[in-house]
Amino acid sequence: MIQRIDDPAVRTMLRTASENVNPKRRFVCRIFDPEWNFFVEQWAPIIHDFVGHALGPYGQEPLPEIIRMSDGEHSAGATASFEPGTGQVRLCSSVEGKPGQTLEKLTHEFLHGSLALFPEGDPYWEEGAVDYSVWVMAHAPVWGEHRDAMIEAAEFNIKMRRERALKGGSDWDCKRWSGGLYCSIAYGPFIVARLRHKKAEGNYTWC
Repeated sequence: MIQRIDDPAVRTMLRTASENVNPKRRFVCRIFDPEWNFFVEQWAPIIHDFVGHALGPYGQEPLPEIIRMSDGEHSAGATASFEPGTGQVRLCSSVEGKPGQTLEKLTHEFLHGSLALFPEGDPYWEEGAVDYSVWVMAHAPVWGEHRDAMIEAAEFNIKMRRERALKGGSDWDCKRWSGGLYCSIAYGPFIVARLRHKKAEGNYTWC
């Protein structure tokens, strides 16, 4: 991304959401070695609460157990997923030992839970808006020592979306990247506040 989070209002929003984190949910992960399962179980409640403070109540609460993504899904290019009908979060084993990517993927999937009442099925909004929103939220102080790794992972995700779209990617790839690009230009880092406001109004329309 060529942007930076310079606006004082956005910085204040991210700092306030970070400072208000007081995790109450518990999550279980048995995908990885014990050390990385613990990392996920330690951070998932923090991410859940942070996303809740940043965006308001969840449209679909994530299930308490985070499970392994199938090899087939990973072969198709996915690293994590969220089922809007059940709240099931899945992670791929490839994120083990990578703090930034693990946090970025968990945040991305929890954002899907937060925004689950918005229309599904259009990657332009459903994925593009979330990709860019995660990049904005990666700049929050809540990540502590992992903040730089979180920002790097969010930027890498968008870079990969761009490369897939511009190098003969599928219709889905092109729509996903172009949706994130549109959000970055049209709304900039205020996208998180915009989505929170629309949810508060009960206006579940992307545009």
